Amino acid sequence: MTKGILQIFFEKIREVFSEEKASLESVSSKTISPATSSIAAPHKTTSPEVIKEPEELISLVEQLRAEIARDAACLYVFETGEATTIPAGMSCVSYASTNGEVGYVTLVNGNPKALPSGVTGGYSIRLPDQVETAASGHHITVHAIARASGSNQSHFSIAYSTNDVGNSGWRKFIAGPEWSIHTMEYDVPVMKEGRGDFIGILPDSEGNPGTELCYLAINISERK
Repeated sequence: MTKGILQIFFEKIREVFSEEKASLESVSSKTISPATSSIAAPHKTTSPEVIKEPEELISLVEQLRAEIARDAACLYVFETGEATTIPAGMSCVSYASTNGEVGYVTLVNGNPKALPSGVTGGYSIRLPDQVETAASGHHITVHAIARASGSNQSHFSIAYSTNDVGNSGWRKFIAGPEWSIHTMEYDVPVMKEGRGDFIGILPDSEGNPGTELCYLAINISERK
């Protein structure tokens, strides 16, 4: 009888220990499982997304500037007003570049009787000596970026003068309301005395719309 009671007592003790062991294994499994899972299944690696920066917006006039500046022997910026002569009676107002707007000048009141010779009777730009030397006996192309001032269109003229052995005469142009390129060509005679080459720009006469200009470039090539 006593043996039967003791056997039952020990069996109950084994059951208790078996339940506690099972409980501990269950807790241990729950505690370790997440960590084990995260190690066994690392974050999926994918190709990184390429984020492109938005391209810088380039204004129309800067695109035109880049076009005429390509292979240019000389690029003139009207805003600076360097090496210029303005004849009596002509009005020239300079506007500095602000808020992304390019600097430019507005020319009005050109003299319809102005000569294209010498330093010219227009807004006169004296070209660097090295350009004069390089242009001698060669073909030149003049590009001017211009637009009408406060109007749908304006008239203006450009001349290339050697101040020595001839000039191109006035070449007439019509500017519209937006910036655009205006081009003239001229075969420059071989210089003799080398008294400086000039670009003359003549706006329309008094009472007519003026013309705005921002850049001018000269390209030199062999004669065609």
